[in-house]
Amino acid sequence: MIGHSKIFRGEVVHERLSPRRHAFTYPMTFFGFDLDELPSIGESVGVFGYNEARPLRINDRDYLYGAKTPILQQLDELLPPQESGQRTMLISSPRYLGYAFNPVNFHLRMEGDRLLCAVAEVNNTFGDRHVYPLCDLETVGPHRWAARCPKDFHVSPFNDMTGEYHFTFRIEAEEIFLGVDLYRAGACILKTWIRGQSRPLSRGAIMQYACLHPLDTALNSMPRILWQAALLHYKKQLEVYQRPSPKSSHTLIDRDSTSPRDVI
Repeated sequence: MIGHSKIFRGEVVHERLSPRRHAFTYPMTFFGFDLDELPSIGESVGVFGYNEARPLRINDRDYLYGAKTPILQQLDELLPPQESGQRTMLISSPRYLGYAFNPVNFHLRMEGDRLLCAVAEVNNTFGDRHVYPLCDLETVGPHRWAARCPKDFHVSPFNDMTGEYHFTFRIEAEEIFLGVDLYRAGACILKTWIRGQSRPLSRGAIMQYACLHPLDTALNSMPRILWQAALLHYKKQLEVYQRPSPKSSHTLIDRDSTSPRDVI
């Protein structure tokens, strides 16, 4: 049964404030998958597959440790186990015709309309993957939560490894806002967010997504990233920082390693 899963139509925004201003906005379609519902979605929607070759699909191995273990089980290594009455939402885009690149995925542990904890899963263009488990959330308003943690993963070649991430989550019945801002020496230097209006996930919604919005998804993330990087390098003349070798235990996939970290 598909009850909690949703499809979102909205935008992704990046606003760089220092050392030079640069901003862009792109339309974006993304999903909120209740992890417990993934098998049911795969069985009821012909174009969608869960660990199966379909035009749209979610593979367990595309997330977290890169293992074939179910995503929810992989999360047990990072968050308290999901209890009765709780659910975990994966905010992501599925593979489209076999391809996807999601710069960030969010795993949201919910109880009713309350966010309990989360994992921000970051993929860089070098083939590395890092997670930020967020278990000490602060309630900052109705349906709003915040968290902070030090940056310890190389994402953009135009930022060094210093700074602190400020996460903002606003999760309402019909809208979601997920923000990640980078602060350095007390000043915000980069603001990013995704925002979307939700509709129930259904066969019709997935078919419409597949036919009308293929370029607003993870299919188009890499070309957009490369284009914006070219603008920052050649037009804005930003300094380029080389990728350091990952050293954090929360870097789950290191391109220089022979294998991803094992799931216990």
